[in-house]
Amino acid sequence: MRKIQITKQISLLEQHKFPYCNSLLIEDDIVVLIDAGFGNELIKKFLAENRIDILITSHVHPDHVAGNSIVSNLSSAKIFVPKQDMGVSQSLEKLKKKIGIKGESVENAWDIIIKNTINFQGDTYGHENSYHDGYVFDLGKVKLRAIYAPGHSDGHYCFFAENENLLFASDLGIDSFGPWYGYLDSNLNDYMNTLESIKNINIEKSLSSHFDNIIYDINICLDRCFKIISKREDKIIKLIQKESMSTIELAKNQIIYGNIERLKWPMNEFVLFFEQNMIEQHLNLLLNSGKIKQENKNYFSA
Repeated sequence: MRKIQITKQISLLEQHKFPYCNSLLIEDDIVVLIDAGFGNELIKKFLAENRIDILITSHVHPDHVAGNSIVSNLSSAKIFVPKQDMGVSQSLEKLKKKIGIKGESVENAWDIIIKNTINFQGDTYGHENSYHDGYVFDLGKVKLRAIYAPGHSDGHYCFFAENENLLFASDLGIDSFGPWYGYLDSNLNDYMNTLESIKNINIEKSLSSHFDNIIYDINICLDRCFKIISKREDKIIKLIQKESMSTIELAKNQIIYGNIERLKWPMNEFVLFFEQNMIEQHLNLLLNSGKIKQENKNYFSA
């Protein structure tokens, strides 16, 4: 893990590759950590050397909440979670249900990656506090405003440090991979609306949960997100213009990831699960727009 100093009070704790994520550290009168997902052993070491007053969870996907119980057990920090996600990260079964982990093959992959690799057990920990859209964490010099940004998940938030004109975009998709909507609690239509709404904020610098550099023109990244979404849609339409196809058949064309066959188990199983879910999101929008039709499990051009 690297500590990248952004401003006098704000640092990025960089561990951006899935199944981990970056954390944002704000060392002000009140010390805040956003997301405890940079690895449980590193979190233990960090807590032994640093004080945390508040842990904020940006959303309850496993790579962002794996260390919540450790922070609760090894510090006196108050834990804040989105109001949409209260209690979910304290139960592995609730989390699995929320994000749609079901079926023997993907559950086995989940057990290896989530339980064993990042050691997230869904342990019950102390009392949770909730926050909501517009909630301001007054930390001293830093005033941190929560921005509801659904799409990646239905409880996904970004955070804007108003005096620093800095956005912590969490999993908004401004990294090189682009927008991600691969769990059951994702929604592509909400995602696109969120991208538009973020454009209306005057942002000087941005940081991401899965990217290790400062982004100075977020609008370029937001426009790229729309282009990536459009390209994915075009690929789906072209495939089903040739012949009717099911979601599983479309997923085998690797429209989203493009590298599934090079991955080893269990990651290939997990990524195929994401691929199918993201294609399903596109298919739902295309059906609603009348661009395609469905018969049984197959989709074809309208």
